[in-house]
Amino acid sequence: MGHAHAQRFFAPCPRGLEGILRNELAGLGAQELTPAPGGVGFAGPFLLCYRLNLLSRIASRVLWRVFEGRDQSEHDLYRTATTLPWPDWFSPRRTIKVKVSARACPLKSLEFATLRIKDAVCDMVRKMAHVRPSVETRQPDVRIDAYLEGDRVALYLDTSGEALFKRGLRQAAGEAPLRENLASGLLRLAGWTPDRVLLDPMCGSGTILLEAAQIARNIAPGSGCRFAFEKLTKRRIPLFNGALECRLFEFELVQGSTRRRKAGVT
Repeated sequence: MGHAHAQRFFAPCPRGLEGILRNELAGLGAQELTPAPGGVGFAGPFLLCYRLNLLSRIASRVLWRVFEGRDQSEHDLYRTATTLPWPDWFSPRRTIKVKVSARACPLKSLEFATLRIKDAVCDMVRKMAHVRPSVETRQPDVRIDAYLEGDRVALYLDTSGEALFKRGLRQAAGEAPLRENLASGLLRLAGWTPDRVLLDPMCGSGTILLEAAQIARNIAPGSGCRFAFEKLTKRRIPLFNGALECRLFEFELVQGSTRRRKAGVT
């Protein structure tokens, strides 16, 4: 698989923001954009996924597609997953988690489908690396996503880790906090720009105002985050050690330790 060439990705987002996300991805260099309910598929070089993890305000994650094809049974899923070079993408010492989502899928049990994919990954890694990876359902090093629709299946490696709307700004949250990527989408839908006054009389925990402050100060939303792609192997994936450097992205990155400094509020 030539990672110097275009790869396929999918970026989930809140429902209703697919058009906003499409425009954002296009502005950041994504190509062959295909909006779908709940996200946008796109193509680009692998370096693009680093850029999007750091800079996207609307995407919830950036998923790298490693397989797409037809599978009609749990046995087919197992067989497909055993053909992929998982040890080329992550160390067998990394913990993994498999998540399966489906729509109009003929399989009777998504739990069994999840189990078969997990078994296939572990069996393949053990066969090639002689070590069986451990499963961690809460905070895995590597998350594998499977999307089933009809007899079609797509397998993805999550390059984000924590959801991208978790900017690392919250010290405490109310009962129903507004997600940061939804707040950013609302600002774009409202047509707000940094040269205009912004009033939020029902600000709650201030999510919309904090997003606006970051936008106004030109602070990358992922500047204080760590990403799952940092845990992938360099053997077959061109990891860039300076992916978070401001000179690469021409962005102001702030690593302040407090919520106010991270948000760029002085």
